[in-house]
Amino acid sequence: MIDEKRLQLLIDKSDIHDMMCRYARGVDRMDKDLVLTCFWPEATCVYPSSLTTVFKGRFIDFLEASWESWKVYTAQQHHLCNHLCEVDGDQALAETYQFSFYWAEPGDDPTLNLLNSNRYIDRYERRNGEWRVIHRELIRNFSFSIAPQGFASVENGWPRLSQSRDDPGYRTLKSEARSS
Repeated sequence: MIDEKRLQLLIDKSDIHDMMCRYARGVDRMDKDLVLTCFWPEATCVYPSSLTTVFKGRFIDFLEASWESWKVYTAQQHHLCNHLCEVDGDQALAETYQFSFYWAEPGDDPTLNLLNSNRYIDRYERRNGEWRVIHRELIRNFSFSIAPQGFASVENGWPRLSQSRDDPGYRTLKSEARSS
């Protein structure tokens, strides 16, 4: 016999985790529209804007203020780690550990080549069957300068880094079937 409440809890947690993965993809591919699908329009946030300042306000305002400055990076990667999520009806609260890497060519500027360890403390709401962030607080655990050992290139057989929807990560099973 299937426990319907437990099954729904698993579905909710899976939907929330998928939304978090969409957020990471959106930031890494510089896809603002995808990022915005993860936050309710009135969502608020608390984010470190730098090592000395903190942004507190609407998420959309943070995103607009930060977006252009992120374009300095050749690439960024956000890796989601431990994700502890509590669901109560149409509300949820989670702590998600995250590592993010930022790098810019040529790779010798320690202010542009970073490894951050963060935690997202998120409150989510489900509306019309869709989970999104209603409030996020980013906790910075630590930040290190890193020294990349080189960048992948088409010349040496690696796919070129892409901060766009042209990235291979946007392929779907349907698009793969159409191209074969």
